[in-house]
Amino acid sequence: MRKIAILASALGIFAGLGGASHGPGEILQGNVVPTELMIQAWPSLTASGGEPAMTIIPSYLITGVLTIIFGVLLAVWAGKFIQHKSGGLILILLSIVMLLVGGGLVPPLFGFAAGVIGVLLNYQTTRMEVLVHGKIRNPF
Repeated sequence: MRKIAILASALGIFAGLGGASHGPGEILQGNVVPTELMIQAWPSLTASGGEPAMTIIPSYLITGVLTIIFGVLLAVWAGKFIQHKSGGLILILLSIVMLLVGGGLVPPLFGFAAGVIGVLLNYQTTRMEVLVHGKIRNPF
């Protein structure tokens, strides 16, 4: 595995686990409807402003469960499939979903960055590829 792929995997795993860590705080708030799009995943944490997140799901309980699921899924995908042909693109999509289901505001940014690096991993071409094949391959 190349160093840049290791960087993308590490960023993705960090993003997934960081996003999933918002889930238990949301679950502990119970089956309550959030009043706004922006929520506090851990409202009792005052040092970080209660772990800000956003959700389009109308229940803290369901938001927390989905956050854990998509966070772990993002971490596993980043660790296992980042070098897959569509690995980076799927990582970007998982990061967007994690953002929308309460995975915090910062972890999805790391996941998005890891996805962009993953796309670039598969898009890199050498001069020899262009000379031999006569075209640049499609990154998707």
